[in-house]
Amino acid sequence: ALRKLDGLMKSDKDVWSYEEHQLVNISFDCSASWLSADIVEQKLRQYPDLINQKCKIEFDFSDKFLLLDCILKILSLVNQLANTGAKVVIKFAPKSKGFSYLQRCGFFDNVDETVTILPYRPKESLAKKYNSNSDNLFEIFKITHEYDDSLLDRIAELVGAKLSEEDVQKLLNKLLTLIGELVDNIREHGLSAISGYIALQIYNSGKIMIAISDSGSGLIHTLRTEALNHYQDNDALNVFVVQSMENDIGLLGYIFNHGNISRTGETGRGLGLSKSNNTLKKLSHDQVAGIVLTIRQQDNELSFPFNTNGIEIEGCRPQTDLMYIAGTHYVLTILLDKMVVN
Repeated sequence: ALRKLDGLMKSDKDVWSYEEHQLVNISFDCSASWLSADIVEQKLRQYPDLINQKCKIEFDFSDKFLLLDCILKILSLVNQLANTGAKVVIKFAPKSKGFSYLQRCGFFDNVDETVTILPYRPKESLAKKYNSNSDNLFEIFKITHEYDDSLLDRIAELVGAKLSEEDVQKLLNKLLTLIGELVDNIREHGLSAISGYIALQIYNSGKIMIAISDSGSGLIHTLRTEALNHYQDNDALNVFVVQSMENDIGLLGYIFNHGNISRTGETGRGLGLSKSNNTLKKLSHDQVAGIVLTIRQQDNELSFPFNTNGIEIEGCRPQTDLMYIAGTHYVLTILLDKMVVN
């Protein structure tokens, strides 16, 4: 029989040896050509504690395309795993168009340099080479502590080129305000040793999707461990102190709909989310067909619909028992009533 001690094995003859590195192969071998967040999450939930495994981890995407609603989550997860010292491999089929798409949007530019990429790690950045040449795709943009105003300029250019003049007048400034608030929130509260990221895509069907991810301590965790300590005399907030799914939903609903909550307790230093909420309420007034904000943290994800009154707590759809991923991961989906492509 063998006895184990964190990476070492001891045989019956009392000889210690290094344990063979276990390989965890996560293969996305479903029939769908495009991998949505739902498909990816269903697969990943089979490995709930992957972040704490000391092993070689291979993500095999074969010839699949990744949709924007999961690209940044996977990027953040891969970089978190690499940051713990795990040996990570991202594998694609030799002539995968999904590989080319990720190359074009800058995915590989942002993957930790210790990660092995198959069939090869691109030497040239197609995202930088063709930057601003796509009518639909906003390349993955890194969020750091330093403000970069080219972010909103590029988004304004992309949205302005893709939407009708009427939709530009209705949506553009509000979208830029919303994105600016969420990015600023990550810049102030969500950054860790790993950068945050934002990407955006506009679909001909009339859908705008914005994904924003960080690898920090997580919005709910920050609210509970830091912010709520400063508001112990606020009865409306005190009911959310104990962690539960119901309280998580209620707390996020309160923060978005009421705001004025700061992690430091300082007046005027709110988390910025109520400003984002006000912008979404204004967008809802513009006769868009629907707005959904999905917030993924740790091992759960909450999808909130929006209406002209703000975030809908009652309509929230939670997903639980997901793979643990650090940070906060937003996906905002805006469905337009109609779309005129310029």
